Amino acid sequence: MNILLVISDSLRADYLGCYGSDWVRTPHIDVLSRRSVSFRRCYSASFPTGPMRRDLHSGRFTFLYTSWREEWDPDHPVLAEIMSEAGFRTAMITDTPSNGACRRGFDHFHLIEGQAGAGVVTGGGEPDLPADPRKLRVPMERLSRILKVESSWSGEEDRFVAQTMRAASRWLESRHGEEDPFFLCVDTFDPHEPWNPPRFYIDRYDPGYSGDELFEPAYEPAGYASQAEIDHMRCMYAGEVSLVDRWVGHLLETLRQSGLDGETCVILTSDHGFYHGEHGLIGKVQLDREGRIVRRWPLYDTISHVPLLVKVPGVAARTSDIFCQPPDIMPTVLGICGIEVPEKVQGRPLLSPPDREVSDDRSWALSSYTYCQDDSVRPPTSLRTKDYLYVYGGDEWPSEYYDVKEDPAEGRNLIREREEEAEDAHRILVSLLKRLDCPKKSLDLRSDFEPAKRTDLPLQRIL
Repeated sequence: MNILLVISDSLRADYLGCYGSDWVRTPHIDVLSRRSVSFRRCYSASFPTGPMRRDLHSGRFTFLYTSWREEWDPDHPVLAEIMSEAGFRTAMITDTPSNGACRRGFDHFHLIEGQAGAGVVTGGGEPDLPADPRKLRVPMERLSRILKVESSWSGEEDRFVAQTMRAASRWLESRHGEEDPFFLCVDTFDPHEPWNPPRFYIDRYDPGYSGDELFEPAYEPAGYASQAEIDHMRCMYAGEVSLVDRWVGHLLETLRQSGLDGETCVILTSDHGFYHGEHGLIGKVQLDREGRIVRRWPLYDTISHVPLLVKVPGVAARTSDIFCQPPDIMPTVLGICGIEVPEKVQGRPLLSPPDREVSDDRSWALSSYTYCQDDSVRPPTSLRTKDYLYVYGGDEWPSEYYDVKEDPAEGRNLIREREEEAEDAHRILVSLLKRLDCPKKSLDLRSDFEPAKRTDLPLQRIL
């Protein structure tokens, strides 16, 4: 059995037709869903981009003990290493900037540079911004590089997701005639902002718009943007999602044409979503005008609910309501391939053996920023069950409690009306952190239901 793992950064589940969207066009992912086990309750664990990859490749809840750019713990095996030792040819093809730290275990590693203005672009004057600079994410030099890169493109195939999927297709083509199974991880940064698909992708959702285009919006409370600007921002994002779908379709068609589809498990997922004005927020955290993180926001359903599709040849397509998170992907891959799961893995296989679903023995999802980057600052942590969302606010946000059955949009905070239930949820949170080997210092800092807030928070914090 071959494994093709596709990660699409910042892909909100609710923008996919197969997860209920009635206005965004995602025909290729929808077809994949109809052939897959579609997990409806998949949520971020370690947030955002880099920490999620650590979870996925290690099978662990790494927000408890690793920082954003910390080296891999050599005592914790990673997925590509295990697959390689089992006789798989391993490859990662990616345009996601933070994946430079994920090379371990891959025989072939191809990083396509330039996403989000990375690198140096020379020549030309300063491009015109499509919006009031106050409404865009700083620094301005980054925005200038993004626009200069975009001006050099001649068509759709120059977009980074297209480059990545075409490179992955070429690698698949090079496998023709090879007998060894493969593990190919294809990781694209799109639809992460900047949202700059070809114009026709945007116009299909918002034709005739002539206002400010927040293609790289400021990470702040949403009051700086008009409703028309927010609506158009959602349409730009939708255009980027449709662009991703088109090129994921290209990769899947290559798999089919090469004759590998019938012997390849395909997994598609994401790390998190993005706030487009929901809960009065835009972005993922709050940044000041110097680009520093000054507050980390709760991980509501909008930003923590992600797609997870697992197509296994011979396994019937269906939907699943079990709770799952990125640490579960590693043991799921190993289970499908009949490889033993290492003892230190904290996730569990979702399809083991591959002809049936595991029993629903997890009734929760934990989502959080890292605990040890600023180990004395408590960022918000979310505990979700089928009945409620409990947000432990820590030092940066008020604690909250939502009845998600009665209030699926998570709009009415009931922490005062149902304080006893919220306290029970807090005790469950602490017990889960302990079960997952949370370091004692971090655990002690979170032991109180309503802790005293720090008043001397550092100016700059890290995800």
